[in-house]
Amino acid sequence: MNTPQDHDVAAALKACRQHFLFALCFESCVNVLLLAYPIFMMQVYDRVINAKSWETLVALLIGLIIAVAAKGIFQWVRGTLLIRASARIEHRLADRLFKVVVRKSASGTGPAHAQLLRDLDMYRQFITGKGAMAALDMPWGFLFLGILFLLDPAIGITATICIAVSAAATVANAILTKRALIKANVVGNASQQFSDAATRSAEAVMGLGMLNAVISRWRNERNKAIQEQLIASGRGVVFSSFMGSARVLMQGVLMAVGVVQIINGEIPFGVVFAAIIIFGFAMKPVDLLVSAWEDYHPVKEAMGRINTALKQSPEPTATMHLPRPTGTITCQDVTFLPPGSDRAVLKQISFGVRAGESLGLVGLNGSGKTTLARILTGSLRPTRGAVRIDGAELDQWSNHEFGRFVGYLPQSISLLPGTVAENIGRFGMYADDDIIDAAKRARVHDVILRLPKGYETSLEGSVLSGGQRQLIALARAIIGNPALVVLDEPNSNLDGPGEEALIACMHELKERGTTVILITHRPNLVMHLDHAAVLKDGTLVSFGSTTDVFKQLGRPTIVKKVGQARE
Repeated sequence: MNTPQDHDVAAALKACRQHFLFALCFESCVNVLLLAYPIFMMQVYDRVINAKSWETLVALLIGLIIAVAAKGIFQWVRGTLLIRASARIEHRLADRLFKVVVRKSASGTGPAHAQLLRDLDMYRQFITGKGAMAALDMPWGFLFLGILFLLDPAIGITATICIAVSAAATVANAILTKRALIKANVVGNASQQFSDAATRSAEAVMGLGMLNAVISRWRNERNKAIQEQLIASGRGVVFSSFMGSARVLMQGVLMAVGVVQIINGEIPFGVVFAAIIIFGFAMKPVDLLVSAWEDYHPVKEAMGRINTALKQSPEPTATMHLPRPTGTITCQDVTFLPPGSDRAVLKQISFGVRAGESLGLVGLNGSGKTTLARILTGSLRPTRGAVRIDGAELDQWSNHEFGRFVGYLPQSISLLPGTVAENIGRFGMYADDDIIDAAKRARVHDVILRLPKGYETSLEGSVLSGGQRQLIALARAIIGNPALVVLDEPNSNLDGPGEEALIACMHELKERGTTVILITHRPNLVMHLDHAAVLKDGTLVSFGSTTDVFKQLGRPTIVKKVGQARE
């Protein structure tokens, strides 16, 4: 059985340990072969020039070509290993995170979690890019420094001081920019979330003439982020300028020390040039560390958000495959408090509906109808109490199995990018015959055939009315002959013929033995149903037969129930 820790970031890295281990081996080969060029220079200056030996020069050049070619091959293999490590991290975490995002969105806490997938991309690219290269090269910086000591202790000491100054400057820069980078990231995320929300609500923004006001609010948020980024970037520019000038000065000092040693007869001429090249190799890890540091804090925060999200949303344990339910549903003292709130949206809701019966839930806006619909379909879990289908609590089914037994038409129609057929068939869950059958029962088959490409019409950019989209979503809800169908405001975009199609569809569902729960604030549709319930401020104030409940409300049931509508 997998534990939550099996799916966190550390576990994903552990799964890639062989990739990183072999990458380290090949990086070692690359760094060893880097020495080919300074060795070539030493031999050219100390042997070829003095002896004027063409044969030695050709031999050295051939050796250098072989070493450089091998270095290129090893670099390619190392890069391939890191790319595969990146793909493995993606495979281990992406699907899991996407599930978390969808579940959080279904529970109404999704916007803050939409960034999780961007966090994963940022982390994956860093840990197999700048971060990995800095870690792989770090040991070799000390090794190259040791080689400088072997060439000449004075040169080694000078190089050590130069590297220590660079490291101290890097630490100072990290301390100075850390707070600004963190603040810029936080404010930048707020700006991004506002822009995402404005994009999702673009129709309302344009229709209500809010564009300039929204841009003004977005600009205020973005200016805060830009200001913090400018502070951090300004400090980074100062540091980069210092390091650039310091690097030239360090090389000059190193050469001066080497020349002194040549004059004193301590080392041959070619050692100085080789030492300058090797000093560049020793500085490479520092350069990589500086380059990676700017991304480190955002990546660290991203990793924290990923781990927190995975910890708070563990994978459900495997469940037994229960038989298809008949559709009998009961609520037992269902209470729901939104996360972070002490005010219950639903308060001790209890009722039961037998298989094949229909129930209408009515209430004013804010009475808790949509929250109850989400609980009945498993999108939300009650804080207290239980929802049972055929005596089993909903979490005894996996989401995939439960979705085949239950149809749900949410208040927000929420069709996904793709074709009409893909949306009705739930993206591959049902065959073509099931898709067409569901469309016919939802009375939208003829509408679909009149579309430019019929069932293969893409919903991206297509001009469909709200009613047409709602009937397509209705077909998606009833496909596969579900045992329970929950319809939340299914007539919000329907005209008269559309409502007649909805009533006829509910009649056929009843004939098939499907339990139907209709949620609406318009009582005229509820009059067709077997039972009615009234919600007020999250409390069930009335439940019973439609006739009795409407008598309590002072409304006559002038329309016959589903099942009698065609008599």
